Amino acid sequence: MPDSAEALKHELKVLTKTRQKLPKDAREEKAELSRQIKSVKKRLNAAQNTDSPGVVLDEPEPARMANYDGQITVVENDLSGWEAFAESNNASHYHHHRWQDVLGEMGREAKYLVAKSDANEVLGILPIALTKSTLFGSYGVSLPYFNYGGPLGVAENVEDALIEYAYTRTADWNIDYVELRDVKKRAKYPAREDKVCMKLELQSFDSIESLFASFNAKVRSQAKKSLRDGLRVSWGGSHLLDDYYRVFAHHMRDLGTPVYAKSFFASILETFPADTHLVVGYIDSEPVSCAFLLEHKTHWEIPWASTLRRANRYNANMAMYARILEEVIARKGTQFDFGRSSKDAPTYKFKKQWGAVEQQLYWYYSDTSKAQSLTTDNVKFSLAIKAWQKLPVSLSKLLGPPIVRNLP
Repeated sequence: MPDSAEALKHELKVLTKTRQKLPKDAREEKAELSRQIKSVKKRLNAAQNTDSPGVVLDEPEPARMANYDGQITVVENDLSGWEAFAESNNASHYHHHRWQDVLGEMGREAKYLVAKSDANEVLGILPIALTKSTLFGSYGVSLPYFNYGGPLGVAENVEDALIEYAYTRTADWNIDYVELRDVKKRAKYPAREDKVCMKLELQSFDSIESLFASFNAKVRSQAKKSLRDGLRVSWGGSHLLDDYYRVFAHHMRDLGTPVYAKSFFASILETFPADTHLVVGYIDSEPVSCAFLLEHKTHWEIPWASTLRRANRYNANMAMYARILEEVIARKGTQFDFGRSSKDAPTYKFKKQWGAVEQQLYWYYSDTSKAQSLTTDNVKFSLAIKAWQKLPVSLSKLLGPPIVRNLP
């Protein structure tokens, strides 16, 4: 009889706690427990998909303990011990404080909150970027543009202390509200839940052919056909930025969305040269498809991807993702994050056909009335989108960056 989801969740918590208690130099023991954890996660995903397809763990990395019994003090911008804590607590890439350089490029003031013990030990971290805009208002986000970067602590009450501190500092920071982006369900706080990330576990695939074999016949045929339709894919770094941006800016105009400045991507590539990769797809030497990849240990994420509409007849988007997954599997990636989608949107369905499953995103607000203030559901933004789509691409490149600097 298959294991129940509840039993697998219990097993996962036991394994996770056991691994967290190991000393830092116990590398072999940690590696073995990591393999067991990945196996249990895969079984749990399968068990949950039986009743609720596409749902994964709400809390993939639970806090170490239910409660920290000592005194908790939250301070701002004391980065001593920050990186060591992030590394030892399996933080997301976005928790690393070097992102403040990228945020600074976008005109964001960074507030790095640190929860400390009486002995000055780091107990938790929370990065927040402040924006003060006449057009869009003043607010803080952890973190803008991305899906991760929420409170991370050794215990639930440590994370609560970070949240409460941020929520009560809005007046001092001269902002209206704080938005926290999280993958963790928090009973004490109401959350916006209309977004999910789509993730594909890769441990059981040793080649792109073995991944294709897991698809249904229709998707398998589409994926294989896309690789025969003439797309040539280049994989690299900053030397591909011009071609990447050419496709990305055009696609964003077509979507009616202000485009980031090219310097934003250049800043990320420069700050994290070992972790970032550009992929560009060409038809007859013309760039028609592109992707920005972020590598974090054995996990890969695609925060941005674009394909020109005129390349649809070449199945360019399908081919690009196939080539990317082929490379990630070859580089021993264990998880591929397709990025954020609205549930049941076309992008959601595209990602799901690759075998990706949902990870629920929870966005928390210090002022819950602001939850829909900067979404496309807002009528004034839907009208702006339609107008933006009519702009020449060259003009959208000039007007877009000053606007997107102030968007979350």
